Amino acid sequence: MFSFYLRWLFLFLIANLYNLKTKTNYFISYIYFSFFNKQKLISYIISIKLLTTNTFVNVNNIKGNPKFFYSAGMLNLQKLQKTRQPKAAITLLRTLLLRSKPFKQKPVAIHFSNLFFNHQSYVFKKLSQKIFAKLAISNTSRPHNGCRLKKKKRIKIRTRAKKL
Repeated sequence: MFSFYLRWLFLFLIANLYNLKTKTNYFISYIYFSFFNKQKLISYIISIKLLTTNTFVNVNNIKGNPKFFYSAGMLNLQKLQKTRQPKAAITLLRTLLLRSKPFKQKPVAIHFSNLFFNHQSYVFKKLSQKIFAKLAISNTSRPHNGCRLKKKKRIKIRTRAKKL
């Protein structure tokens, strides 16, 4: 009777060890495969920056080395045309797409800075038709005031009410 339980215990241990060995071998082969192929999720980063005086488009590879750089002044846009949304960004991206072909096959991340949400979605939709856009990140540094008036207007309304 004791040998029967001992045989089952021995068989159970062998089966679990074999299962553990196959799982670790699969995991190790997956790590080796991804290491030797050097697969990257994103190859290039396109950053669109809208400042108060100008609009910039930078293209960097994943290591941070610059590939292309365009500003609105390089395309003879002047004064308010440089910051007008989304015209400046669209013209910059159009010239960028004419000069660069590797974006069509390789995955690209798009970083937006200070663009309005509806303009971001429009630009991303148009770009994703032409290139393989895999990621979009948005950074806006504009203040959100909610429904409140600006401080000067609130002070004017308060002083006007006291005089009456």
